Amino acid sequence: MAFVRIIRPPNVTSREYEAVNAQVGLEDKQPPGLLLHCAGEVDGAWQIIDVWESEEQARTFDEEQLAPAIEAVMGMRPPGPPPSTEYRLHTVVRP
Repeated sequence: MAFVRIIRPPNVTSREYEAVNAQVGLEDKQPPGLLLHCAGEVDGAWQIIDVWESEEQARTFDEEQLAPAIEAVMGMRPPGPPPSTEYRLHTVVRP
């Protein structure tokens, strides 16, 4: 079942976001199961929205690619997950 995650990472700007994406190589090769990735500033804070084919694929990406990329860019792994909203999706329509 599809899974959405809306992340509000603290103290992240477009610079850190773009550096982490470059480290992951998101522009060149999307991780398995990623259906949608978008990000932007909302009320002065960065927000990232990902839609995955499954929660398991999202967690695998976090552990194997995202956490090491954040560590490379920020100099440390995140102490825990950032504030987020996550839920299984009932419907996903793709044109």
